Amino acid sequence: MSPEKEKQIGAQEHEKALKQFGGIYKNKELTDYVSRIGQALAKNTERNDVEYKFFLLDSPEANAFAIPGGYIYITRGILALANNEAELAAVIGHEIGHITGRHSAERYSHTVVTSLGAAILGAAVNDKNVSDAANYGAGLYLNSYSRSQENEADMLGVRYLHRAGYDVTAMTGFLTSLGAFSKLEAQVNGDDTGPRVEYLSTHPLTEKRIVNTVKESGRYPANAKNMHKKSYLKMINGVAWGSSKAQGFVRNHDFVHPEMGFKFTVPDFAKMVNRPSEVLITANDQAHKGVAVFDMGTARQELSPTAYIEYEWMKKEPLQGVEAIKINGLDAATAVFPGHINGNAAQIRLVAIAWAPKKFIRFQIALPAGLSAADNEAYKKMTYSFKRIDKNSVGGGDMIALTLARQGDSVDVLSQLQTSVFNEYSSAYFRVLNGLPAQQNNVVAGDLYKIIKRD
Repeated sequence: MSPEKEKQIGAQEHEKALKQFGGIYKNKELTDYVSRIGQALAKNTERNDVEYKFFLLDSPEANAFAIPGGYIYITRGILALANNEAELAAVIGHEIGHITGRHSAERYSHTVVTSLGAAILGAAVNDKNVSDAANYGAGLYLNSYSRSQENEADMLGVRYLHRAGYDVTAMTGFLTSLGAFSKLEAQVNGDDTGPRVEYLSTHPLTEKRIVNTVKESGRYPANAKNMHKKSYLKMINGVAWGSSKAQGFVRNHDFVHPEMGFKFTVPDFAKMVNRPSEVLITANDQAHKGVAVFDMGTARQELSPTAYIEYEWMKKEPLQGVEAIKINGLDAATAVFPGHINGNAAQIRLVAIAWAPKKFIRFQIALPAGLSAADNEAYKKMTYSFKRIDKNSVGGGDMIALTLARQGDSVDVLSQLQTSVFNEYSSAYFRVLNGLPAQQNNVVAGDLYKIIKRD
């Protein structure tokens, strides 16, 4: 791929990347900070044909990626795991290394950068109607880098750290924290079959990678500049942890969106995954079935909910009747049609709720044959729980905060300052978020530490 083609591809895919990963984080000081670090590193690359651009994404997932043309993206989830500016620079330098090595250009193809289409229900429900109804939208999908590509990007990243005056051991420090976070997430979620951290899905982490970065770092003399820990921590103070107010957040069994002013409650047996454009709702265990998607839709003209379902949403596909209903004072409509889930017969329930002119709240629920009456009723109650709320009646979500360690403090003591979001794993998350070894309980008096607090 020529440099000109790389620029063209990057420009085409940029908006898709922003859409899939929550858009730009709404903190100009912080986005400018990330860009400054990136530009300082980019001055030291071997490719002067690339105009680098750096973006901070409003995504809770720990992720970073590069696409052809010099477009580099860092999520705020990465900011939470980095413990100093040098570690953030290490992540950015690694992504610059992928551009320098032309790795993103090499693996570009129509099967790699693609429109995801109906990636939610369409994947679970083998039915064209549901694929249309559950359209996830265009997105950027990147396959995993090879081990040799990861190793080359690590080596180049260490080189750029040194040239920019950062402590080169920061690459090893961040990779170690990332690995520890992934293991903790797997432990908490009862799943050790694969990486829990999105970054590791595209950037495979091996013990050899860490050993290689240690070896590579040893080739460079120590830099005069430190890791800029205190200034970095003050910069990320207040950054959202998990879903932000702008995206809505999960609290117990409720999905709450303070900025838009609504909430709904999912069944006790369900779990939620909050994506930038929809909420995926699935059963927590094998005893319960069903899958649902919550999102918003726009009509081309003002329509009733029944007309929206029949003529806009489903595009005149045959339905088993469309029924007008009321949900907590809001005009709504529902319809069903036959489909399949995991190859088995299912009933697909659609619900559209009038929200604003030409705007509709939507529930799409796949109810498999043989679903218990109790589970069926639970999904029905979920849709009927949707209601408007006072935007000022709900507090914010969780965020990164700082605490100053005092004499006599310990990991156990400081972790108690956190919200209950981590439950019994509070101390373990405190260690991982602050780059401390698994069994360490002592802290250094006078040092700043990250904790997670509720806004």
